[in-house]
Amino acid sequence: MYYRYNLNPYLFVWNKVADNIFPFQSCETKAFHINNQFVLFVNNALSTQVYISPNDSTWNQAPTQTTGLPTPCHVRDIVQKQDTLYYIDNNQLFYSTNLLSWTAVDYSTAAFTLINMLFEYNNKAWCIIQDKQIKQLKLATIIGDSIIPMTNITGLTDGYLHSNFPISDFAATEFESSSERPRAMIVGGRNINGDPINTRWNLEYIKNNDTYRLKDFTISQPTFHTLTGASIVQYGGQLMMFGGIDNDLKWNSNILYSDDEGMNWYIPDTANNQLPIEYQSRQNQSVIVHNNSLYIIGGQSNSISFS
Repeated sequence: MYYRYNLNPYLFVWNKVADNIFPFQSCETKAFHINNQFVLFVNNALSTQVYISPNDSTWNQAPTQTTGLPTPCHVRDIVQKQDTLYYIDNNQLFYSTNLLSWTAVDYSTAAFTLINMLFEYNNKAWCIIQDKQIKQLKLATIIGDSIIPMTNITGLTDGYLHSNFPISDFAATEFESSSERPRAMIVGGRNINGDPINTRWNLEYIKNNDTYRLKDFTISQPTFHTLTGASIVQYGGQLMMFGGIDNDLKWNSNILYSDDEGMNWYIPDTANNQLPIEYQSRQNQSVIVHNNSLYIIGGQSNSISFS
């Protein structure tokens, strides 16, 4: 399924604009807006295909096959930095500048193990790595095809991430703070042991000394607990969260929003913002902001993949 609403300060109007984009019943998806078009990656465990739309409703019926990506490919972990896409698997960094042809760079001889992509933030692609000797996690950025461990982040323990920092199934987004500083929020997910977690991490760039500050916002409990497979974006001056599932396998069927940069989360007034009746709860959906509209694309339930 695929929905959007147009920006209005008080009223959120949702419409379905496309359906049946792909034919598979069980697959993983990730959508982007790149090169002035909507792009949907679909992996059905056998191959990764790309569906393209020049607007938001007309999609090519004959998808294009990618080359160079591993099989299966967890396309939800692909990260976009401007016109380049990045993906990590089996200690290899994969990247593409044309959506379809992917190049692999092997990092098996590096001093660290590649864990997962994280997000685009402050004009950099970020990823998570693990020191091979002491098995601790760190953040790194990617320049071209080079992975550079970050050394200018405060709020860490001896330069390493907390054991409850997520490495998969998290929600993350870049946004601008009220003080006009670049920030990023990482919510929920699974830690290095595979356990679902209830954490909110905030990363802020301090321009005057070219450093980053990582803070744990978990102490301020929102209206959700452990949460995996959610999506988060900044829209209309607030952070908005969609989808996901908790540790008790309960689906997050509500839109959540935060007007204090991720410290606290609330359910909006359903008179002004409520998804259509036919919308089904899901996880691993893509959420895109484009031209003052918000798009929810794909995702999965217990039994189907939404197209």
